[in-house]
Amino acid sequence: MSDCSTSQSARPSHEQVICSLFEGDFHLGLAALMNSIVRGGFSGLFWIGYRGSLPPWTKGLERNKEGLFHVGKALLGFELVKGNRHLGQLKPEFLSQVIDRGIAGKYIWYFDPDITVRCKWEFFEAWVRYGISLCQEITMGTMPSTHPIRCAWGELAREAGWGDPLRQQERYYNSGFVGMDIAHRDFLRQWIAAIRLANRNGVKPDQFQKGGRAQVFFTIDQDTFNIATMYSHMPLSAIGPEGMGFIPGGFIMYHSVGPSKPWRKKFLRSAFRALPPTPADKHFLEYADGPILSYSSLSLKWRRMCAGIAVLVGRFYRRV
Repeated sequence: MSDCSTSQSARPSHEQVICSLFEGDFHLGLAALMNSIVRGGFSGLFWIGYRGSLPPWTKGLERNKEGLFHVGKALLGFELVKGNRHLGQLKPEFLSQVIDRGIAGKYIWYFDPDITVRCKWEFFEAWVRYGISLCQEITMGTMPSTHPIRCAWGELAREAGWGDPLRQQERYYNSGFVGMDIAHRDFLRQWIAAIRLANRNGVKPDQFQKGGRAQVFFTIDQDTFNIATMYSHMPLSAIGPEGMGFIPGGFIMYHSVGPSKPWRKKFLRSAFRALPPTPADKHFLEYADGPILSYSSLSLKWRRMCAGIAVLVGRFYRRV
């Protein structure tokens, strides 16, 4: 039985579909993500899986006759995700079901809800034509094919009857983003298989991380995502860690990794601890309004003002 049972029926097919999964206050990040994409020119369908309640900001959106919300020129649909498997482990299964149900007609992307997009959507449209779209991690982003953890993955895969890797990977990719032509969906099948391999080797379905990086499986969705790049025969098109703003020189996305999310930060308090707003924080605030209004105008104005003051404070308080 699927670990990604849902509560809504299929919708009419859309050529371009963007997916995300969220629960709790991550709806604030989701709003900024979609604002950044729509303002970049996207006019397809957002299809979002969630646990808990619908975001409060949906009350301010208009709906069409199919019950989909209007977000600029794009449409937005939600579906309630059941079960207790961690949302990170559900990513490939959710995408597969969106394809199976005919919701995605040509291209599909997944973005974590703590990402914002910096470039015009046309870049993603061009990128996805070259293969599975990937971004390199910054933490252990260079992970040689002879790395002991990668070798351990290979041992477990061979024990499971997978044989040797189809490609020797030298880089480690972030699983917060992926894009593909649905003709390349076999990558998702391999990613699901890698998650099940981890589950058979001590990873619980509701785990996000296990132990420390010395473990064979640490950040579950990401390790299994990278195993899939080793064993899938689908073409890959990768960008370095600048693609998510992890190092300077990027133009594509900002990914606010770690527990200190932009919507949770106390900017002034952080600044006096020598932690000024990051470029990702600033970008989040830029896209926290319109067409989705996730904050009241007064609340957003206050947060932006605090961030502005924090930038000034940060010129004097810096970690060395």
